[in-house]
Order: sequence, then C-alpha cells, then structure tokens
Amino acid sequence: MIKEDNKSFNSDLRELMDELKDILIFTYSHAHHLDLSNSLQEYWQKDLEFLETYVKDHYFNYNPLKKDAECLLAKPTESFYDTDFTVYKNYLNPDFDIMESLLNEYDIDEDDEIIKTHNEIFKNLLNLSIPNLFVTNENIEDSQKSLVERFLPSQENLTIGNLTSHFFNYGQRLFSDKEEFKSLKKMISEYADTDKYSFEKWKDQYDEKFKENFQGKSFTEIMQQLFDSVPNYNEYDKFILFFSCLEGYNITKDKPLRKSQGYDSIHTDANHAWYASFSDFLVSDDKGLRAKAYITYKFFNIETEIFNVDDFLKYKINFLQQEEVSWKAFVEKLLHESENSLIIEKNAITQDEVFVTVKNEHHFFNYFNRILHSTNSVILYCQRSFNSNFIMYKEGQLLTNKLINLLGSDSNDMHYYDFEKDSDKNEVIRHWLTEELEIIFGYAQNNGGICYCLELLLKK
Repeated sequence: MIKEDNKSFNSDLRELMDELKDILIFTYSHAHHLDLSNSLQEYWQKDLEFLETYVKDHYFNYNPLKKDAECLLAKPTESFYDTDFTVYKNYLNPDFDIMESLLNEYDIDEDDEIIKTHNEIFKNLLNLSIPNLFVTNENIEDSQKSLVERFLPSQENLTIGNLTSHFFNYGQRLFSDKEEFKSLKKMISEYADTDKYSFEKWKDQYDEKFKENFQGKSFTEIMQQLFDSVPNYNEYDKFILFFSCLEGYNITKDKPLRKSQGYDSIHTDANHAWYASFSDFLVSDDKGLRAKAYITYKFFNIETEIFNVDDFLKYKINFLQQEEVSWKAFVEKLLHESENSLIIEKNAITQDEVFVTVKNEHHFFNYFNRILHSTNSVILYCQRSFNSNFIMYKEGQLLTNKLINLLGSDSNDMHYYDFEKDSDKNEVIRHWLTEELEIIFGYAQNNGGICYCLELLLKK
C-alpha cells in the first residue's frame, strides 16, 4: 500500500511511513519472505530494496533448533537469500515422496558397513506390520465419509512406513491444495452451524457459543487440552496451531467457503501475527488476519495493539508528540504524567520515602511506558508482554541518539551510539551531570525481563 505502482497505494500511509522510519523501529520477518517467494522472481530484488528503506536491518526469524524467535541484524536483501524456497516448495509438493527421501539420506556410501547396517535397520523398521486401528467406521455419515477416508488410511495391512507416508501426504495436500482445506472446513460447517458461534457474529462470546455447539467444550479448552497433552510444546507451535485452527473451525472466516484460502496462506498470516507479537503494533488491512490475531493474542496474554491502516494514520499525532524535542516541554509532561497517570503500584521504603509506579499515557520517546517516582528521583522504563520483554540494541541506539539530540554529549563526552565502541555489557550507556540533576541512561530489570531506562536524580 506504500508502493506507488500498487493498485491499493495510499499516499497518506506512505507519507506517515516516511516521517516515522527514522524515529520508530519498523521490523520485518521471515513471513515477509514467504509472501515475496510467491511472487515473480523478477520483482524480488526491487521489493527487497524497497522494504529495506523502512525496516533497515531489524529482522525477526524463528530458529527451529533453539525453538525460539531471534532478533537479528540482517537486511532483507541479505536474509531473503538465506532460504532456498525451491527446496521448501518441493517439500510441499504432493509428488514428493517422504519415504524415498528418508531412505536416500542413508544411501551415501554403500561400501560403508555402518551406513549399510543403519540403512537396513531403518528399512526393516519402516516395513514392520501394524494393525490398522483407523478402518473407517460404517456409522460415519456419507457426507463425512470421503473426507475421513482421505485423512485415515483405509488398507487393512499397514506398515509403519506407509502409515507415516499417508499422514505426511495428507498434510502436504492440506497445506498446498485449498480444495483440501475447504473440504475440512465444509465438514465442520455441516457438523455445526457457524453462525451459532462465529467471532464475526458473537465477538468475545464466541468461545461460550462454541461450547454450546461442540459437546460442552469451548475452543480454548480444546486447544489448552491439546497443548497440555504434548510435553515441551513450544510457544511458536502453540501460537501457529491456535491461530490456524480458528479458521479451520470456522470461528473466523477470511472469505466465504467457496472462496476460502489454502492452509498455506493461513499459515503465513499466523507467522505475521507471531512475529508482530514481539512489537508494540500490528498494522494490517486484512480483516481476517486482525480478527485471528486479536483472539490469539488474548489467549496468550500478548499486549500488541492491532491497527488497521486508518487507525494507524489517526495515531500519527501521538507518534509525533511523543518525540521529545524540548527539555522544558519534556519536564512539564513528565511531571504531569507522574501526578495524573494510573497508579499500578506503591512501595514504602521508609516513612518518608515512597516509590510510586504509574502507567503513563504519553510514551516518552515512543518507548517509555512506565514511570517510577519518589521524592528525589524519577525513572522512566518500558514494560512489555512476557514474550517481548527484552531489549533490541538497535532500539538502544535509537534512544541514545534521541537523548543526545535533546541533551547534547554526556559528561564523558560520549556522543551518538557506536556499535563498535558502546559495550553491550555496560549497564550505563550515557551519563549526564548538571548542577541540579544526574541523568543516567542504561538498562535494568523490569517485571519479568529487561528494558532500557532513563533515571533522573535530584542532587541533594
């Protein structure tokens, strides 16, 4: 919507993005690369360079080995080519034979006796006969029988190998063939009328309405039971499955059934919402994505705000006013917020010394959303959701430079943030001394994580 050659080009959005790109941190993720990989290759480099104008090198990626999201310093023009999307798409191709692929992994050197032994053991394991406990029940209604037969193996003589292959192939079709996903959604709609529990109609009551139509179990209870049944179920997989099942169960409907997207599209949307959960805002004009993100964030206690483009444009004045460009105005606003904001905690250290924590409406420097104040000190810090309660060094660089612009070089003649000279192990990043104040910018522990903080101490 911010590219001029896009049919949905929004000049106001483009103008706002240009105003904000150097005062806020815009991030991108592997989900953006998944979207781009589905376009014509001739557009890749141009689109990556345009994306880089706004997101710079602020990259979120999920590491499947560590089972965690990583915040990396990588430009789109670099990170995109780290993934071989041809291999990725071939893997999802229904013609891809998982069993042949697994066996070929061992077919490296036929003269190696160890590999030959491993290969033989593996083949024997795959050829082990097992009883088919999934033989189609004759009591299943005809309307559901064809789908069940596609999902469950029907042959009486099963092996571990063809059972594995059957479920893998069904997963491939479900992911890549939207007709397969439509069949699954259709079966759910025939079981229960979606108007009786859809989010579009019932909003936050959807879960109770779902419970009334699915044998006394709510959607969130079903999902929680599933998560609890699997040891060490990681947060990424939980999030993606929960988000995707909202569409599978017809709680949300991106489009009418006849125009339903494939599961791969829902999966990419789920990834966009997952990566956005590490940011303060998710901005999208995709109504379906916003609805699923809203429900999923609520379930996982994620505080990311969800905007459509119009909401984001209306928030422009807030972003611009929260940039502190005048020391006098900054102090006045700080005193006002300290005295008038919602009090969330009070701690009496002594009879005369009480520390009060408030949740300020004005987010100073578009970052600090908490104020801890006492008689002689004020500390501004940031409190975020459990999953995003960490620091980004690029955010530290941005805040340092904003403070330098407001206060000038610090008392040690330190100027703008330098990644080579500024140690990430030093808790104090900049330090100013005046006749009345000591001002310290660094990082500290907050409630459950770590954040940047700005401390103002009155000299006694």
